[in-house]
Amino acid sequence: MRFFQPLQQFGFGRILAETRTHFPLSPGLISIEKPESINGYSAYFDFPLIPDFSSKDLVDLKLVWNISDSKKERTLFESHQLSLQPYYPSYAPEQISKKDYEKYLENFLSLPNLEKQIFVLPLNHYESNKIDKILESDCSLIILNDLKKLFTNQRKLAERMTKLRNKLSPDIGLYLPGSVSPAFYSFLSYIGIDFFDNSFAYKISENGIFLTEDGVFPIDNHPPCFCSHCSSTPKNIFGHNEQVLKNAVARVDFALNNGTLRTMVEQDVHRNITFAATLRHLDKIYGELFRKRTPLVSSAQVRCVGEESLFRPVVSEFRERIKERFRPYSDSRIVLLLPCSAKKPYSQSRTHLMFRNAMKKAGSSIFSLLSELIVTSPLSVVPRELENIYPARFYDIPVAGNWSENEIKITSNLLLDVLSHYHKDSIIINHLHGHGYEDIVEKVRKNTTLNVIDTSNKAPTTSHESLKELSNVLATTQEEFLSNQFTKVNSNTKKLRAISDFQFGPGTGQILFPSKVKLKGKYPRSPQIFRDGQHIATMHASTGFLSIFPAYVEDISNISLNKLQFGANYVSGSNVYAPGCLNADERILPEDEIFVVHENQVIATARALVSGLDMNKMTSGKVAEVKKKLKVNK
Repeated sequence: MRFFQPLQQFGFGRILAETRTHFPLSPGLISIEKPESINGYSAYFDFPLIPDFSSKDLVDLKLVWNISDSKKERTLFESHQLSLQPYYPSYAPEQISKKDYEKYLENFLSLPNLEKQIFVLPLNHYESNKIDKILESDCSLIILNDLKKLFTNQRKLAERMTKLRNKLSPDIGLYLPGSVSPAFYSFLSYIGIDFFDNSFAYKISENGIFLTEDGVFPIDNHPPCFCSHCSSTPKNIFGHNEQVLKNAVARVDFALNNGTLRTMVEQDVHRNITFAATLRHLDKIYGELFRKRTPLVSSAQVRCVGEESLFRPVVSEFRERIKERFRPYSDSRIVLLLPCSAKKPYSQSRTHLMFRNAMKKAGSSIFSLLSELIVTSPLSVVPRELENIYPARFYDIPVAGNWSENEIKITSNLLLDVLSHYHKDSIIINHLHGHGYEDIVEKVRKNTTLNVIDTSNKAPTTSHESLKELSNVLATTQEEFLSNQFTKVNSNTKKLRAISDFQFGPGTGQILFPSKVKLKGKYPRSPQIFRDGQHIATMHASTGFLSIFPAYVEDISNISLNKLQFGANYVSGSNVYAPGCLNADERILPEDEIFVVHENQVIATARALVSGLDMNKMTSGKVAEVKKKLKVNK
């Protein structure tokens, strides 16, 4: 059994905990020698003498983990023995030859399982054919020996780290030893590094360098600091520098816990040209791997601060689900294109309230025919039915009125895809105005057979002239369709169908909400959903997503995408563990509501801790937390 288990996942960044105690250890800092105070450290090395790089002798080297004494359960491995390790990475200034490394691999594979906990991997040897055998063992921690050599090569850094992290099970930790600036911790954690060490503090302290979050300064000319180390006499420069490292790790940990790691990364990468380029390369080439591991069920603010935000995983996943899972109501004949607003949800903004009043003036029948699409960046297209879910209700972007070529291209392509699912007789009413919007609509005109009518091309969308034109065009257009027989569907039903399809897969909404539904409770409380007088689901006010009551899960289990195949007809305890997971749908994301299934019967609903992709790789630890158990028909 491996030492770690992931408690939380955000892309390749994770919070790892000790398997038996569930005590969180990463992202963490490791001390290269036993520290005066263990506070702020995940572990420390304990050894009698520093081993020589070239030595192949047995070395009594231990990595001791800082696991809380208050935990009732104790771990089997409070420390890891590093016998037979060929070198200690923090003191390895040279590359190991291929011949020596192959010898090390053979020695490592010959060890008993209990001594295979820690493995040293130079990234220039990560494609060795023996590496897969290492990963099949109980190896819990991999020490990356020469990653820093790639810090100036964005393509190799992106390629090697992504391929390695994708190959590894998420219950294997990655430790990057050596002098690494804390300014890079957020980015390196995002691409999969779990542990750093304090050797940077030792190195710069010896050279009389003062460390801050913004960089390094000479000891005789630095910004004032009032920490206890700087206030003592004499000043403890190592203590100060060590504290900066601890604070940097704590900052990353806080962002992981709050779902804001990507925002932190986008802000921090601009301190290093290579890392900024690497992030863009990751999004372009390996974006899907990050997208499949990033939670979509969240309430964290999505602060879009630059061009990188256009390709952040949660934004890309939203666009992908709109493309694959959103289908307009069958009787929709009028498609209204509207601009976004600073206030979310859009419908509560002053601008959209004005649009709503203009729609009402066209007559009450308009709403049975109308489908509203909000055109925005970086999400591209937000159907009105989905404006309350994450991230549509939670994103924020500087409004300058200027659209980049990428934004125009991505938005127009998704809009065309969404429009292709409307009835061939549908009419598009364009109530957009300004540069960017005009380019998007022009691309739509050239690539759709649907008729497009403009209502705000001469004046801003909220002007009296444009609003009056919108009312008149809606009133005139609906007359073309009123002679046909349309089924009037409750707006709540439309919304719930769209959310269900987005969350659980296409077609689930029609099954769960075939007719009129009733919602009880308003924000900030979570509305309770009733169908035919029966309480069937809850809509969470914090995220906009649904929790389906167990009795109704069976209705959609055959077509839902959120399924985990389990090896028994009963889940023991409050968690689903990796050994019982036979197969998980790879479209499952961390934090998703999932259905645990045994032989086509749902036996529990649960909250995913890791992605479906990684559930299938894990050999130990929790993969999901049980919410409700169902009685199984024998």
